[in-house]
Amino acid sequence: MRKGFIILMLGMFSLAANASQSTQKPVVIQIEESFTQMNSALSCSIIYSHTPMASEADYYKGVVYERYSDLVEQLVLSGQSEEGARQTAIDKVVMQAQSIEREIDNSKAGGQIQLKQLLQQTALKNECVHYASN
Repeated sequence: MRKGFIILMLGMFSLAANASQSTQKPVVIQIEESFTQMNSALSCSIIYSHTPMASEADYYKGVVYERYSDLVEQLVLSGQSEEGARQTAIDKVVMQAQSIEREIDNSKAGGQIQLKQLLQQTALKNECVHYASN
């Protein structure tokens, strides 16, 4: 009887450990998706700020904030402190923005045609629907 109880308890602990791992995986995937969505919205916001369609940049700034909030939430769920999660997310925003602005500055040196091509390619890549269709 005692042996059966021990086996039953070990089985339950094993299931609990497996459940813990399986619930962690979706959080990791959601973190990656949040990073991607935030970067995409940030790219669109920056692209629109360099075009006559600047009002669209404001829309995407809102989307960036939503994705930033989602990312912070996912990072907290993964075990980071809220302060650490916010810092990680803002670091990602700053790094992505600097990267895009550097690309834009480099293409401006190549002339308007090169800048327009970069903006269109980035818009298509990030599905910035309004600009990509122009």
